[in-house]
Formats: sequence, C-alpha cells, structure tokens
Amino acid sequence: MGTNADAIERAIAGGPPALLGILDDEVEWDYVGAFPEVVTYHGPAEVARFLEEWTSGFEGFGIEAEEVVDADDRVLVLVHQWGRGRDTGAAVENRTWQLFTFREGRVMHCRGYETEGEARAAAGLAT
Repeated sequence: MGTNADAIERAIAGGPPALLGILDDEVEWDYVGAFPEVVTYHGPAEVARFLEEWTSGFEGFGIEAEEVVDADDRVLVLVHQWGRGRDTGAAVENRTWQLFTFREGRVMHCRGYETEGEARAAAGLAT
C-alpha cells in the first residue's frame, strides 16, 4: 500500500473519476476562486458536480501535480491546470496549492490556497 501522497498523485493523473474514487463519503471540498467567498461542497456527489461543471468549461482540459509534499495525514499539492475556454477559445492556465486531508486512506477535506506560504502554514509545514 502506498502513501497518501502516492494516492493523490495517481488520482490527479487519472483525472476526475480517479479523484472521486478516493473521496470519503463525508468529504468537504472548499473551492476558493476569484471571489473572496469560499464555496464548500459536501460529499462525493456534490464534488463530482463541481468538477464536471469546472472541466466542462474547457476544451483540452489537463491537470497535473507539479509538486507534492507529504505531511502524514495531509498532502500539499501544487496543481497545474490548463485548457482552452469552450466559449472563447482563449488559452487558460493556472497553478494553485491544494491541501488534501486524509482519514484512513480517503480524502476527507480539500482546500485551495493562492500562495505556497498560506498552504504550508495550513498544513503545519515550515515556509
């Protein structure tokens, strides 16, 4: 059996279906976007709807884990996403830090952070 970091790397590489496969039934997924409000999705079904809505806005959507930091029951990931806007054709690319919290090998919580420093502080890691 691999580590939590291995599990999240495989899940991100496998795309949304693989990621949904490692979510706990009680997962909370905090989306921190362009607005100051945080939207929290509860349970795999809500997370699946969010991911489908997010990825359907792009053609050629891709995602990869550029950096993975194992912190026991937490895994910090620099996520790189790219694609073309389905409506505009404009190239879109971003990188965000996401902190995944595990319980018994399943993701219980995910939250995005704008900066590495914020993400490391949330994970209890030195900056």
